[in-house]
Amino acid sequence: MTPARFLTLVALAAGCDGALPGVCEDGSCGVQVSARRIVQTSVNRRLDLLFVVDDTSAMTGHTGAVATGMAEMARSLRDAEPEISLHIGVVRAGTCDATTRGAACGVAAPEQFLRSEWCNAVTNFNYGGGLDDALACLADLGTTDCGPAQPLAAAVQALVEPPRPGWEGFLRKDAYLFVVFITATDDASGPPGAPLPVHPFVTALKALKPDSGQILVASVGPGNCAPGEVPGPRLIEFVNEFGANGLVLGLCSDHLGVVVDRIVFSQSEGLAPPCFKYVRDTDLDTPGVQARCTVEHAELAPDHSIVRTPIPSCDESAPPCWYLVPSTGGICTGYLFSIVQTADWCDAAPSNNTIECLACADANDPACALQP
Repeated sequence: MTPARFLTLVALAAGCDGALPGVCEDGSCGVQVSARRIVQTSVNRRLDLLFVVDDTSAMTGHTGAVATGMAEMARSLRDAEPEISLHIGVVRAGTCDATTRGAACGVAAPEQFLRSEWCNAVTNFNYGGGLDDALACLADLGTTDCGPAQPLAAAVQALVEPPRPGWEGFLRKDAYLFVVFITATDDASGPPGAPLPVHPFVTALKALKPDSGQILVASVGPGNCAPGEVPGPRLIEFVNEFGANGLVLGLCSDHLGVVVDRIVFSQSEGLAPPCFKYVRDTDLDTPGVQARCTVEHAELAPDHSIVRTPIPSCDESAPPCWYLVPSTGGICTGYLFSIVQTADWCDAAPSNNTIECLACADANDPACALQP
């Protein structure tokens, strides 16, 4: 998965832009131009992660490797910077036992999944101890359930509406959904001896999000545990339906923790502030650069609507507000644009800023703040 990181557009247009103050309308500045950037300010760091774990006798001999892999994944998720707002659930792939281990693992009733939500310095957990121990406990399902394993059916049953008791609120509309199958055999969802086609399960899962790009799947399954072992064709078919958002890994691979590395990495990349090179100083008699800019903050709400809010200059208003700071080097040879947020602002939701500043048509103009 590679979420979009930046969308940067530069527009230089002769004449006055209607969104900018008419500081040069008397013609004293020559040709007036504007510079615009549309910059992503935060990425979606909400993740709903469902593990579907084979708890049949086929998993005998693999429980230790699964426990180690779960610990690796928990550490990657726990240590991600910036933090990921997590919902993590574990369901059984067997066919006779539908129980979960929420109560046994210290999850606060009535919820049956782990919740590790955050907003800046404020966190909200529904379990005691560390994420490593809590996830390992939830995934310790044993190997006595009835077979054959039906992980595709188990995933759909866990996620479709209405939710099971204790799973209300697990799926968040604005979060990524990641489904990880951990099985020792291929899928057998359907009547005994007559598995149903794979495609309806794909369709059911993709219907959970308006954009199927928000869904990731991984199969940690058969294929490398014994000489001549064949990977599960149904699970591979399912994963391939999600293109680059799918991953297939052998159950006996050395490091199962790599399953979550892609999403941890993609959500942990830094977002650089935008750089404005030719900024016009609208008041040469005042120390510093007196820039004229208009800024609009756009944020994705949980219902997928876009909330747009104008942001004033810090010279005119308390936070949230914007200011320009001289660049200290690097690839920016001008001014970096920064926004000061309120103390209770939460940047977990994906957002961007549209910034347009009065710029210079001529770099030799004395009012042009090319360099700090």
